[in-house]
Amino acid sequence: MTVTALPLGLSVLLVPFVVSVLLLVIGGRLRPRLLAYISAASLGVPLVFTSAVMALYRSYSATLLAVGGLGSFMVVINGLNWPVLLGIMAVTMAIAIYSVPYMKRRFEELGKEHWGTYFFLYTFFSASMVGIVESNNFIMFYLFLELSLISSFLLIAFYGYGDRGRVSFIYLIWTHLGAFLFLLGGFIYGMVLGTFNFYPVPPNLSSIFPYVYVVIALILLGLFIKMAIFGVHVWLPYAHAEAPTPISALLSPALIGIGGYAIIRIPYILFFSYMIKLQWALIVLALVTIIYSGLLTFHQKDLKRLLAYSSIAQMGYMLLGIASFNPLGIVGAILQFYAHAVGKSLLFSSSGAIITENNGLRDITKMGGMAKEMPMTTSMAMLGFMDISGLPPTVGFFSKLFILLGVGSFLVNSGVYGFIMLIFLVVGFGITPAYSFTAMKRVFFGPSRKGFKDAGLMMLAPLIFIAILGIITFIFPGLLITPLYLYVHSLMGG
Repeated sequence: MTVTALPLGLSVLLVPFVVSVLLLVIGGRLRPRLLAYISAASLGVPLVFTSAVMALYRSYSATLLAVGGLGSFMVVINGLNWPVLLGIMAVTMAIAIYSVPYMKRRFEELGKEHWGTYFFLYTFFSASMVGIVESNNFIMFYLFLELSLISSFLLIAFYGYGDRGRVSFIYLIWTHLGAFLFLLGGFIYGMVLGTFNFYPVPPNLSSIFPYVYVVIALILLGLFIKMAIFGVHVWLPYAHAEAPTPISALLSPALIGIGGYAIIRIPYILFFSYMIKLQWALIVLALVTIIYSGLLTFHQKDLKRLLAYSSIAQMGYMLLGIASFNPLGIVGAILQFYAHAVGKSLLFSSSGAIITENNGLRDITKMGGMAKEMPMTTSMAMLGFMDISGLPPTVGFFSKLFILLGVGSFLVNSGVYGFIMLIFLVVGFGITPAYSFTAMKRVFFGPSRKGFKDAGLMMLAPLIFIAILGIITFIFPGLLITPLYLYVHSLMGG
């Protein structure tokens, strides 16, 4: 076993973990607003470091520990995970501030305040997602994944709605099933190769080929559960709809999308020649996910449940980009993570503003005509729906464009089956704006109604920050696309 000095990258990653424990200890002595600022600042430390790395060097890796038979444990930052990290860190920083007015009302409903515990779990959960994305090793990845699942489970169990005990248990069982299958595939991989590293690619990778389909199947199934792809999606509408809204704003945009990133980071890169044999199956599965969950949104009366089904559809787009098996589609898939982080955090947070300021209102049939009374919340929700629909001036325009170019270039050259899939592709891409603007009409427009109240500055300012970030990356898309495309293109042989 070889241990190096604690590298700067890992030191930075550990800052929010250390701060989360501090928040638990001092939480009862400080005002909630100060706790939120401390949480956001701690999550901003890795954001600043990561941004500096990408601006100056375009990549970073540092090894903490090397163990014979297990491999090395590294922190990795590069063009592939940069948009993912930016989406996670920016959203978690903003939602930490947003949490204060929202959770104040939720604690009133629960009859007791738990500010220290809440911000401990929130910060720990947020930092765990960053750790997952920066991992290079199955064991390290799984460790951070478990930390994120346990902390998010506790947040739902303590502060969720409805039958939160049952809902959090459903969430725990399904997500741990996915994590277990992923770990089992990684275990076979590690036992055969003598290393659990998936980055850098082990030199003896060919040793795994007799077991390659088993490893791919286990990893994919585990990650499909995490993404809530059609067939293994049933847990998501319960968990994301009944979680406290600040946690929904992280679960839905960020945590589930990490599964799509992991498909690219691990089986796609390691086993490309085997994965491409699954191309048609992945395309069909992605389109079924988009269309099925998109259609279900039209039947939802609960606003958060509508947004939860929409998240399933957005993961279908991410899988569709992966299934293109070309650089444009992969770039689109990673951009889809970032666009979804921006758009869906705006939407869940807008729903939280309605809930907080209007006596817990979630029933869409009792909404309508809110735009005049809630102009800022309406604006943020509109930008969120535009983002997930792929409309300018949001970064979702580029994610949908690259996915369409990537998978479309394959389908137009695939004969009659490709033509049939193109029809379903058009249908799928049309469903998202259809349900998005139907929801906007049902919730915010129609005859003006009195009695609604817009959110205050502390709730709206974080949403404005997220919205501005999305618009900036639309105006300057090269900030994300250039390092991402160069990295992906180099992986696929230039």
